[in-house]
Amino acid sequence: MKHTTYTVTAEPTEEPITLAQLKTRLRVTVTEFDTELTELLTAARKQLEHDTNRRFVTQTIDIESDSFPSGDVLELRQAPISAVTSISYTDTAGDVQTFAASNYTTDLRSTPPRVQVAETTNWPATDDVPNAVKVTVTAGYGAAAAVPVEAKLAIVEWCKMHWGDSDGNATKYQNLRNKLAWSGCWKAM
Repeated sequence: MKHTTYTVTAEPTEEPITLAQLKTRLRVTVTEFDTELTELLTAARKQLEHDTNRRFVTQTIDIESDSFPSGDVLELRQAPISAVTSISYTDTAGDVQTFAASNYTTDLRSTPPRVQVAETTNWPATDDVPNAVKVTVTAGYGAAAAVPVEAKLAIVEWCKMHWGDSDGNATKYQNLRNKLAWSGCWKAM
């Protein structure tokens, strides 16, 4: 797989920390900034997800690429993933097909998670079009309570860096981010 696109098709229903928790950490006691702080909280989560190739609260993602890999293993460069919902592709005739789950196995415990084609099967040929392969996954640690504390602290630190006169620290954010990042995350899919 060469070029890869990640599209969130079902956003999380909650953030890793609540607005009330963020307001306490920022020492904000009024409600007039609640809308802006809610947007800041979402932006912080999305930035940390981008920086770490991790998803924190359950969400659905389409991972699209131009083709299947040349080898047997398809790495899914997001973690954690709890389920591969479907794999579809555009065949050489230009029709969208579903690759049957019986044709592959998943290893969702590894980082990065991966899909391996069955021994008796090959990845199908695809049309030469952008995003010919789509893998739909459920990603995230689950509910907000399951999100690692390092992620919650990094989100707060990012919000501090972007909220008025708060005392945010970029080095602290980077250190927390690095604890969440996994080796090899810079490699192409």
